[in-house]
Amino acid sequence: MIVDDEPIVRLTMHQLIVWKELDMEIVAEAADGVEALAILQVRNDIDILLVDIQMPRMNGIELLGAIQSIDSMKKPIPIILSAYCDFRYVREAFILGAFDYIVKVDMDEGSILSVLQKARQQLKKLGASNVSQVIYEVKEEKVDPDKVITGLLTLDIQSNVMEYSRIVSEVCDWLGEINQVAVALSLYSPAEMISKTAIKQTIRTEMDSAFLKHIVHCEDANEIVILLTVPQLRSETAIRKLIHTTLSLIKTRLEQYMNVRVAMGISDTVDGSMHWQKLINQARSLVSLSFFEGYDKFFYPESKIKSCLEISADLRITLKARGIEIVRLLELENAPLWELEFDQYVKLLKEKARFDVHEIRLILTDFLWELSSLLYTREVQWGGVFDHSHPFEQIKEFHTLEDTLQWIKQVCSDIYRYIHELSPKVNSPYSIVEKAKEFIHQHYCEDLSLGMVSQWVGVSENYLSRLFMKNVGESFIQYVTNLRIEESKRLLKKGYKIMDLSEKIGYMNSEHFSRVFKKVTGVSPRAYRESLGLGAVMNADQG
Repeated sequence: MIVDDEPIVRLTMHQLIVWKELDMEIVAEAADGVEALAILQVRNDIDILLVDIQMPRMNGIELLGAIQSIDSMKKPIPIILSAYCDFRYVREAFILGAFDYIVKVDMDEGSILSVLQKARQQLKKLGASNVSQVIYEVKEEKVDPDKVITGLLTLDIQSNVMEYSRIVSEVCDWLGEINQVAVALSLYSPAEMISKTAIKQTIRTEMDSAFLKHIVHCEDANEIVILLTVPQLRSETAIRKLIHTTLSLIKTRLEQYMNVRVAMGISDTVDGSMHWQKLINQARSLVSLSFFEGYDKFFYPESKIKSCLEISADLRITLKARGIEIVRLLELENAPLWELEFDQYVKLLKEKARFDVHEIRLILTDFLWELSSLLYTREVQWGGVFDHSHPFEQIKEFHTLEDTLQWIKQVCSDIYRYIHELSPKVNSPYSIVEKAKEFIHQHYCEDLSLGMVSQWVGVSENYLSRLFMKNVGESFIQYVTNLRIEESKRLLKKGYKIMDLSEKIGYMNSEHFSRVFKKVTGVSPRAYRESLGLGAVMNADQG
């Protein structure tokens, strides 16, 4: 179990170590000693405790003292994490049974691995928790959460009644039958990849802190399903409040520490054993409203009332006609005309066409075919001019109606500019990349994104990303990262402290900078500076 009041530290511990190679697993987290003590009193499968010294409510020293004072509690091996080098803390922690000590500024894979490997050897000597491990493994073998929820998502109940009964019976063995709720999460991140493992662990941590029984299932990196029960409460208001508070904390953690935006659909609360598939379908239907409403929202069953307007045949005809008119106006050398018509198209779609997401995409795909006809008459292929070589696949990638419409407007704008303004000489790939690089060199120390740069040079994000890879030989992110690391090397040579220079080169904190630096160079900033003969300066940088 990891006990630290900084979520970024807990997340780092997940990412820094390949736990399976150590035959270890992080099974719990806590933000302070009070939470940790409550978890330790109900779990007997925790063998190692990674605990911070400085925490609110109950600090690490107080937690170790509390563990020692409760005879009935299993005593895990404590490893202390701290930003403090004061020997007084170290001495007090060891008196209370600490096994080893890690200073946070030295937290890299090598130093942590060596401590964990020693702890593992100590566990072998002590014959660690054989009984608790067997109990835990049997439970895991009986219920594989991912397979269970996959079955609930895909099974046809009508023709597989017995199989469905078996599956929900297993779920109920795990969660119980009181106050059952399903939650569907839709996730979006501008980053290249979303870590499913880190997201699942963040969710589990908050669920454990709220003492909610739960199973977390990743359909893919952008969709998660949670099954949970709240057996300790009876009041519907109290249940809603507890669930909402817990989901709000999950949303905040994902936004702040992983740059992930979230929308959630929350089902009704019911008792029984046969309702799980219905609850999951309800939650997934509710979260699909994020396509119309956007992210950063919770959708409860009462939200559905506002979304059930059906599209009429007349509306389809009207939208079709407006799409054809937009295409006609694109051929005229008067940009405001097609833009005004497109705005009316968007307004009509948002006001009248609040229905199935698939139906919306069919209508917008039909509009893309009209644009294809325009290009065809000019003997132009999608991939020949724009970064829209597969527009009919790209349209499926957008998670909100707003983002989809903005992209389609950009497609129209690209077509208009190609017809009326652009020529290969004026806007060559080389000049676009050079302009982008100039902007990056001026702003790399800020919170820079591909969207900002593409807007500056006047092309789409995808097009700029492709040009960058083709002309520079590396991605936009790699280019900015390498630029920042080279500048950090220069500053390290001048004697800058790590905690000072990270902000100067565009990183939000020194821990994140250190991880990126080591990933790029193969050594930590501290090791790099010591290799320059600046170790004495580094010793003053411990804080």
